[in-house]
Amino acid sequence: MTSDYVIITPAFNEADYLKGTIESVIVQTVLPKAWVIVDDGSTDDTPRIIQSYANAHPWIHYLHREKEPGQSYYASNVYTILYGLTFLQHETYDYLAVLDADIFLPSDYYEQIFERFDRNVDLGVATGVYCEEHKGRWLEVQIDRQSTPKAIQVFRRSCYDACGGYIPMIHGGEDAAIEVTARQQGWQTWSFADISVKHNRPVGTGDGSRRLKARFNSGLTDYALGMHPLFILSKCFRRCFSETPRVLSGIARLCGYMYGACTHVPRQLPLETRRYLRREQLTRLLRAARLARPAWEPASE
Repeated sequence: MTSDYVIITPAFNEADYLKGTIESVIVQTVLPKAWVIVDDGSTDDTPRIIQSYANAHPWIHYLHREKEPGQSYYASNVYTILYGLTFLQHETYDYLAVLDADIFLPSDYYEQIFERFDRNVDLGVATGVYCEEHKGRWLEVQIDRQSTPKAIQVFRRSCYDACGGYIPMIHGGEDAAIEVTARQQGWQTWSFADISVKHNRPVGTGDGSRRLKARFNSGLTDYALGMHPLFILSKCFRRCFSETPRVLSGIARLCGYMYGACTHVPRQLPLETRRYLRREQLTRLLRAARLARPAWEPASE
């Protein structure tokens, strides 16, 4: 089992969750060669927490980045990751993991992910799925199997480099952008439903947004990425029943997409990549939004 991987974590005011995240990495059955945690100008206890663990574990590294005025939350988050990668520019590794500072991992998360990479040489980007607490229960966040959330993404390094890395985007969606680019180049991307992690804040609320605002922003991101309108209608309808708050969640997503269209929000992907994405989505619609099960996917999924 490989240990030839590194982790980058962007952290902005994560004092409430960061200790749990770090502790969940320290006990991994396969430890990274290096873990760079980049403080993106936090105003809470985040820097002290990172430094205390870095002092105790030589493979954990603390970096500080000054948040630049005018950058959106999403763009700043990506610039923070790219800043962390400059620290590792002379390091040799085969896999790059990105991990948010509010995630609790099972102790064998990376071991399980690398088993999937070993099983399929065409797998370029892989994750598990994340669960969020709702009324005392941990429920899986609804994503399709080709989506790999940036909060827990793991890249084969050759895939990440071939795709040109993350692109900072005003409205977010950099994880979706690199997934689509990877598939366009012949790589496979997959989230494995039998590997789950705990996400301690609702998706899209890292900048302080509440759930409905986060859903609206997700719809705006979908427009900026160039997703097909028919696919969005289908997606929003399904999210009305599979995502909280019920009904309003799907409506908020659709409103965000329509707002992007009405205000002519700039597209965030190159034209050929947008065309590829829309062809994918139309194919999905013809299959009633079902993805073909890969031969290498565990039968339990």
